[in-house]
Amino acid sequence: MKRIIPIFLLLVSVLLAPVFAGGEKEAAVQEKQIRIAEQVPNLITPGVWDGQAFSLDSSIYEYLVEINPDTKQLDPVLATKWTTEDGKRWVFTLREGVKFQDGSDFDSADVKYTLERTQDPTIGHLKKQDFAVISSIDTPDKYTVVINLKEPRPTFVYLLTDYNMAILSSDYDYAKFGETKPMGTGPFMVKQIIPKESAVLVKNPKYWDPALPKVDKLLIYFVPDIDASVSMIEAGKVDVVPFITPVIKKRLESTGAIKVISPYQEQRFVSMAANQKPFDDNLVRLAFKYTMDPEIISKSVTQTTLGDGSNYCETPIMNSLAQYMEIPLRERNIEKAKSLLAEAGYPDGVSVDLYFASDHPFGKELAQTIKELAAPAGFTINLKGYPRDVYLTQYWLNVPMSITGWGGRIDPSMLLSLAFKSTGPWNESHMNNPKVDTLIDKISAEVNPDTRMEYYHELQQLFYDEGTLVNVQVPYLVAVSDKIVDYKQPLTMIPQYKYIDIK
Repeated sequence: MKRIIPIFLLLVSVLLAPVFAGGEKEAAVQEKQIRIAEQVPNLITPGVWDGQAFSLDSSIYEYLVEINPDTKQLDPVLATKWTTEDGKRWVFTLREGVKFQDGSDFDSADVKYTLERTQDPTIGHLKKQDFAVISSIDTPDKYTVVINLKEPRPTFVYLLTDYNMAILSSDYDYAKFGETKPMGTGPFMVKQIIPKESAVLVKNPKYWDPALPKVDKLLIYFVPDIDASVSMIEAGKVDVVPFITPVIKKRLESTGAIKVISPYQEQRFVSMAANQKPFDDNLVRLAFKYTMDPEIISKSVTQTTLGDGSNYCETPIMNSLAQYMEIPLRERNIEKAKSLLAEAGYPDGVSVDLYFASDHPFGKELAQTIKELAAPAGFTINLKGYPRDVYLTQYWLNVPMSITGWGGRIDPSMLLSLAFKSTGPWNESHMNNPKVDTLIDKISAEVNPDTRMEYYHELQQLFYDEGTLVNVQVPYLVAVSDKIVDYKQPLTMIPQYKYIDIK
């Protein structure tokens, strides 16, 4: 690998030099530009965007509101005000004077279009289920949107922070141009995209905030290999590399010219498919849970002690969220695990394939640790690692056991509906539990915060007793050149490059 990487870097330099040169070396020297090694994207049009290429999309598009990474509160963006009295009727006041990058005006028609687009059957919008609760949308004037819901959703505004809910122009043909000429109201606009290779974004001269963005250009390399990305930042060819590992963190920090930050924790769901053997039996799921040792997982996977950079639970609620309920960790008990397997009809143990993205941080380490921890109880776990794009497109959602990276949601009800409701489009564990469905519905609709919290606690106890996953929470690590200041990325996973600067 060490001999291959320099060749890769040379190829990158040769292939992308015409794209990033701009033709005028003197002007380029005076420009403030940030170079980013991004993951290779699949689809990038909001609504069908699979969550890769965050730097690209979050710079082109904007949202009605965003999470402030410092205060963890909602900040206004394209909406300046939002109110509701009953959680059922929401009124949004929009920012005036905003233009799309094609020169057209932003107004209430665009918000209405973006929301109604979630229900368009020709799109396959990933937020269709969440926004099916809308009964009607009124636009009494150009800068007011009234959203009427079929039932109360007291945290509805948080749904608008999901990365697939960027506001689109009602006059632009995203079906035709969304993948090649993406266009929004964001601080940067596309100058050039070479699919699967690179993108050049330049400062949006029509941006509504004249003080932003602080840099002139984003140069984005789509790099499939994390080792190549790391070598690029070590060689000074890029300034930002996301999704690095603790081992790489130590290596980079030793250089003195690169800092590694952790804006938040991510989740690695170890999911057991409830519709496939052997995990269709809760006894087997419990047996597996009894083989786990959270301290060993933390040390071997993240090289930290539990609670210091990593966390572990058996529910989909992150330990850092207010809705999390502290449940004593299940002590590792191999004899109990064996007994449960025998009771389930597997006295000689079980063999199961574990699928994961081998090039995604912590994937290989977690898979190997799980395999070794579960083996003494009779679990033969066959590791099936694939590049992330192959894993997601060919195996994810269709395998008996998997490890998938999940970003957090500032409002966990968003993730619950997406991943654990029986009708959820990303229900990787194929959970089909009427009690879980009912509790998710209650959480989504309950206006009283204390009652809603009780439902969250009831749900977590249910997951502990009957659930289909263990949740390993790992640090999201970003390598940044020491010349970069004000890198911001909240739990919504959307990096805010409009604030970034060069010292």
